[in-house]
Amino acid sequence: MGSIAGNAAFNEQAKPGNLSILTKVDKLRELIGTKVALPQLVVVGDQSSGKSSVLEGLTGFGFPRDAELCTRYATQITCRREAEESIYVSIIPHADAAQYEQERAKKFHKKLKEMTPESLAQLFKEANEAMGIRSSTKSTGPDGSTLSAFSEHILKIEKLGPREDHFTVIDVPGIFRNETEGVTTEADIELVMNMVKKYMKDTRTIILAIMPSNVDPATQEILKLAKKADPDMTRTMAVLTKPDLAIESTIQRIAIDHVIGKRNDLLLGYYIVKNRGPDDANMTLEQGQADERKFFSNAPWSVLQSTGKAGITTLRKRVHDLLADLIKKEFPKLKADVAKELLTLKSQLDKMGPSRSDQHTQRAYLNKMSEEFQTLARDALNAYYTGNPIFDEKHQFRLITRVVEASEKYSDIMSKNGHTRPFASDQEPRKKGVKQNKLPPSTPPPPPDAPDDPDNCELFEHNDYHDLEEIFDAADTIMPRPSGEDDIFEYIERVYRDSRGQDLGTFRGALVSTMFKEQSKKWKHITLSFVSGIIVAVHRFIVEAIEDICPDTRVRDELWNGYLLEELQVSYRRAMDHAKFLLEIEREGIPLTLNHYFNENVQKAQDSRFVAAMEQLGTPGTLPVKDSQGLDTANVQSGIFLSKAQLKNHSFNMGNSDQVREQMHDVLKSYYKVSRKRFVDVVCQQAIDYYLLRGEGSPLKIFSTQMVLSLNEVQLDMIAAEDAPVKLGREKLGRDIMNFEEALKVLKGSS
Repeated sequence: MGSIAGNAAFNEQAKPGNLSILTKVDKLRELIGTKVALPQLVVVGDQSSGKSSVLEGLTGFGFPRDAELCTRYATQITCRREAEESIYVSIIPHADAAQYEQERAKKFHKKLKEMTPESLAQLFKEANEAMGIRSSTKSTGPDGSTLSAFSEHILKIEKLGPREDHFTVIDVPGIFRNETEGVTTEADIELVMNMVKKYMKDTRTIILAIMPSNVDPATQEILKLAKKADPDMTRTMAVLTKPDLAIESTIQRIAIDHVIGKRNDLLLGYYIVKNRGPDDANMTLEQGQADERKFFSNAPWSVLQSTGKAGITTLRKRVHDLLADLIKKEFPKLKADVAKELLTLKSQLDKMGPSRSDQHTQRAYLNKMSEEFQTLARDALNAYYTGNPIFDEKHQFRLITRVVEASEKYSDIMSKNGHTRPFASDQEPRKKGVKQNKLPPSTPPPPPDAPDDPDNCELFEHNDYHDLEEIFDAADTIMPRPSGEDDIFEYIERVYRDSRGQDLGTFRGALVSTMFKEQSKKWKHITLSFVSGIIVAVHRFIVEAIEDICPDTRVRDELWNGYLLEELQVSYRRAMDHAKFLLEIEREGIPLTLNHYFNENVQKAQDSRFVAAMEQLGTPGTLPVKDSQGLDTANVQSGIFLSKAQLKNHSFNMGNSDQVREQMHDVLKSYYKVSRKRFVDVVCQQAIDYYLLRGEGSPLKIFSTQMVLSLNEVQLDMIAAEDAPVKLGREKLGRDIMNFEEALKVLKGSS
């Protein structure tokens, strides 16, 4: 198989415009290689299909006929016009090869005086050895490992001379389907097939399918492969070879019908050429072409002379025209692709920043990154998501939105499930001996690990960062459960009986503290889970933001492990410690509030219970609505009617201890409600907003200009100095940018 980007042999018959455009593509290939797909012609075929002879006729190069030296790897032949003649040969290592294989391949360099079948045969033998390819005399390497039959390295041959024009040929192994014991394997078959498919698939490639004339083209698998790569068959041309081997008249007729178009299923049609045979080894290319013309002048092949589709000369001209037309068609798209790739390369170089050879450039490099990080963090906290496309690409960067969502969820969980036992309703008086807030016997409580159990769900961000493991205590994640099945009044009665003194119709304030601590013991798990989740969200934002703004992995690792991580861990601990401090203040201290809603809630609970008792005692009825003069109107309102006797004789029939327990419940419930709202606000305001988001010690403010300015020369050198791979990468980007800029000039016609 071969790929032709241009050929000096074409130029004799080329129109001036076509020659110019072919030369431009040759120049592009020299500048940008395969980084952008260029218009090309791909010659595909099975082993022994005659493709090597077709390639020889198209390029003017003779290839060795030794079966052992058939193409075992891609061979890139580049011709370029220079003042002096010379031929240079080297190996381009495959990027995924082992390091020692790459080093061995890079050492292969040859200079030839001329390129003949004999010199090429010797060259291939030496290249095979350098690439570690097995031969008839050598099947194992120095370490005893089995050598491969094929290689993904590329043999590069550069031919320079005053009569050369820019062109490139890439010859790739022919397709085969059966293993040869001791020579090829199933893996070799797959490797070659994938190589062929890779060249066929690009839409800027014309596929030249090579098939022998003594086989019906309809049965050839190579056309099926072309059909997969080119479904409409608009860029596939077939070339029939070895017509002298088509002895039977039926086979000859089939080949002729395909060439003249009677059986043509290809837009680009069928061509036919006669190859040099095994007995023609000493025949020159010119002699071979003369023999070909003589062959096609005889029946039955002479009918093809008027078609312009017989012989290597007509094929070469047609290929030349096809390439020229394809290039003209693709030039506008090529400009866009080259311009796009140039922008990408410049963006990569821009991300690397200026060369960092001293402390000033190193500090400037880090400072630029810190400013980018602070801008990203500021936008993330202000919900300004239109300033950077990363907020659309990665929604986890919308940090304040994630925090607000988690905070609302935290508040909701604290409201609905933060209490240990449900409080009694204010709407009806408690009857002695009747348990409240219990599930009916037919409704069993959910198991602790039920998916919808609000006390057991994954509340917030899951920690998948080993850096944070020491920040979180596993004991804090255990949700406490109430002991026994007593309801709120049973619990209050138990506490009251275990702690009562000679109080007359009252209870001591210490009992409220004891009950509140029990009633709020879920707060620790819920709150620390919430704070931990926000820490994980902030940490994820910082990690991914640093990865985005610092493409240099070595710099990123040094910055992260040498400075940022330790400071971040300190900041996270401060937030967790403050959350624990707030828990201790709220739950361990003396119940205290100046909030007027506390007394209002206590009074409201008592009033509601009194109204409910009156509704049970009285009789429902209606009363007329009076006007401003005190006179009855036609309107009425609903009400409860009680007689004086009912009021005088009314009694809640409640003992002194029962009265006290009810008061204790009302006080506990009112204080719990005030305390919960206050606590949730303070946690969100202090532990989250101040310690984790906006405060001076916030982890989001660690990587800043102040931090960069505080680094000394040793720290700067450790973090920001360029190592050899980075320097080489910068140099390569510089060369690529220069080449792509020159390529763009070629496409615009200014070079």
